[in-house]
Amino acid sequence: MNYPLVKRVSHRMLGDMLRMMLNEQITFDLTLEEGRTLSRAFTALAHDWRRNDLVYLSPIGADDEFSAKVTQDGLDVEIADGSLFLNWDDVTELAERLAVE
Repeated sequence: MNYPLVKRVSHRMLGDMLRMMLNEQITFDLTLEEGRTLSRAFTALAHDWRRNDLVYLSPIGADDEFSAKVTQDGLDVEIADGSLFLNWDDVTELAERLAVE
């Protein structure tokens, strides 16, 4: 599989959701509105990374939070054992998929 990916999933209480998969082990389940919110944030940052220094979201349907430092070259996503880097092409692709799925 080519990561990052976004796919629709179903939650027994929250209904349709989006699963944002950064790799085989790192996934975030988002409500459709959370997905659209991240999409807008990612799009704005990809156009001008100096707009913000951090992206943070605590998804309602998950135990994990999404937190990423904004750098000139992309996002450093905080994970349990360090960080995972997403370049601006990855971020733009995620933004498009989160907006459409």
